[in-house]
Amino acid sequence: MNRAARNVLRKIGTDVHLEEEREEHVAREMDEARSRGQQAEEEARKRPGQDEGGMSNVPEELLTESEKRHELYRRRQSMASRTESAAERLPIMTSEERKARDRNRPKYHATEFEGPIEKLIEKYQDLDEVQRHLTLGQSMKYEFTEDGCILDRDGNMIYDGEKIVGPQKK
Repeated sequence: MNRAARNVLRKIGTDVHLEEEREEHVAREMDEARSRGQQAEEEARKRPGQDEGGMSNVPEELLTESEKRHELYRRRQSMASRTESAAERLPIMTSEERKARDRNRPKYHATEFEGPIEKLIEKYQDLDEVQRHLTLGQSMKYEFTEDGCILDRDGNMIYDGEKIVGPQKK
């Protein structure tokens, strides 16, 4: 008999066959709940250190909502007592570890505008030092070639390796 027909018969009146089916279904659920409870007991025996208290032996289907909530909080507390505190788990560095970490990090050098590139060349003489003192905008504006020259965006020579050569005026 299909489910729709059973629902109609259930609404009309009691059916002996349906009552027997319902009782069998409830009996099966109770057996499953008991077997799950027994499995939970066996697992608890296998795991040493677990606290036996509480309602962990009772299948969850048989507990009320307040008992389920209570069991949840009890489990959380027992887990918290087994683990170390959060302060002990934090990665706190010693001063030696911090120094070693800082040694391996690249150093950040803040740049300030010291003047046009011509002034920097006169002041520092060394092109590597001039490059270190350029601002971001200046470093994008000028190109340092391998032969020691400095070119601007348009390809005009600013420095020929020995002296400052101004960009040619049109």
